[in-house]
Amino acid sequence: MYDNNRVRKILTTCLILPAFAAAGQDKKIDLNTIFREGIPASPFVNVVYGYANAMLEHGRDTYGPQKTGLFLSALDRKTMGPLKVRPPAPAGIREGDRPGEPGQPLVGANLHLDQNLLRLLYFLKGLSSEDRYPQAADNALKWFLENTQSPNTGLLPWGEHLCWNVMTDKVASGHREPVHEFARPWLLWEKCFELAPDASKRFALGLWNSQIADHKTGAFNRHADFNKSSPVPGMDFARHAGFYIRTWAEAYAHTRDDTFLEAIKVVLGRYEKKRQPKTGLIELKTGSPTAHSILSLSLAIDCDGAARKVPEPLRTRLTNFAAREDEIFCSLPHNLKDKNGFAMEFDLVTGKSKSSYSSLWDARYGAFTTAKVAIMCMSRYENTGRIGYRSLITAAADAYMDSLPGNDTDAWPMTFGHAISLELAAFRVTNNEDYHKRAFKLGEIAIEKFFGDSALPRASLKSDHYESITGADTLVLALAELHLSTLHITAVRTPVNTIDR
Repeated sequence: MYDNNRVRKILTTCLILPAFAAAGQDKKIDLNTIFREGIPASPFVNVVYGYANAMLEHGRDTYGPQKTGLFLSALDRKTMGPLKVRPPAPAGIREGDRPGEPGQPLVGANLHLDQNLLRLLYFLKGLSSEDRYPQAADNALKWFLENTQSPNTGLLPWGEHLCWNVMTDKVASGHREPVHEFARPWLLWEKCFELAPDASKRFALGLWNSQIADHKTGAFNRHADFNKSSPVPGMDFARHAGFYIRTWAEAYAHTRDDTFLEAIKVVLGRYEKKRQPKTGLIELKTGSPTAHSILSLSLAIDCDGAARKVPEPLRTRLTNFAAREDEIFCSLPHNLKDKNGFAMEFDLVTGKSKSSYSSLWDARYGAFTTAKVAIMCMSRYENTGRIGYRSLITAAADAYMDSLPGNDTDAWPMTFGHAISLELAAFRVTNNEDYHKRAFKLGEIAIEKFFGDSALPRASLKSDHYESITGADTLVLALAELHLSTLHITAVRTPVNTIDR
């Protein structure tokens, strides 16, 4: 259990040891006893290494004609091998989004859904000094980028609806036609351009040429045909625009190709025009009378990230757009005390709330949990220092202080990971130890509920197989963050756990 007195004891020990040495004490210091009794217990690091080691030893593709080294996105937790049958989907997951083909075993590899696993492996290099962790991530990324790309569009088989079938070594989709769609932002472009620069550039150009239907207005559809470049306008959601803008900013930073600056200008201009003058809200999609605050917040996060990679005056346009979104989001009628949630949907013209709020534990396709939105607020607070975000972070953390999913809720590991990272964020901004204690307790509960006697977490509270679509890697990254925070280790830092949006 959490014991802050033990934390203070070890910190004090670290301070007094040099004093003993300097004073030339004759009595031999028993370092083993001091550290065995003084270091606070952290039940988390063994789980983190256990998960990473299991994925390296049992979760990589050694099947089919090509042994790619990709990580399987679903596994049997007992045998640590590929699933022989297709288990029922966790609550909130659509069958067509799972890593495989309709009605077939889940034998797909989807790096988009394993992004936090890759980030964890890179982080473990700093914690363990072992090269095998980042080397496995490098191998998977490099092979994927250089061998799976569509020769016609430059797009990659990942994201919401695509994966790589490790048994047949072919692109697989849960839909009748292979459809490309981002599932979350991709934050590993720097590593991608290092490992496979040509393929990475082709993908960024593919987004512009095969995802954006109109290069003058920026009209696009979040869905694109993987095999042929025939983009049509349609579902142009703000969060997807942010994913593209960030990709192009990274591509420009590595190639200095002005095509990417033009792409950013066009799509950004589209959303500058979409903002309503009176309310400041942005329409959910073209023609919709509704605004969705969370999708716009996601766009703001990526605009701010992209601004750091591009020259003026585009840099200022991006930061100004994000700042305006900060102002609007923090002013909305969120109700974290009574509803435990962030206000999400509004009438586009009047700004009137449609009384839709995020849920504490009900994770599902197209929905946002309160913890997921709160860590988006954490991202903006750490980049802007805006007090409004600080207040939202602590209010959201308070909502999880006494809450756990009910028996009828099939909660995901991702949500527990977000809740842990949220409580740690609240602890950092307030120095209130209650938040750290709650993070610790949530970590203990997550280990008990999701891991049991396996190194791999179950896909949900009511599932018994491993499936990365529900955020196993997000939970493990949060446990790594909790481990460092518990031991007050600052020499290494976990990657920021804010990409699930």
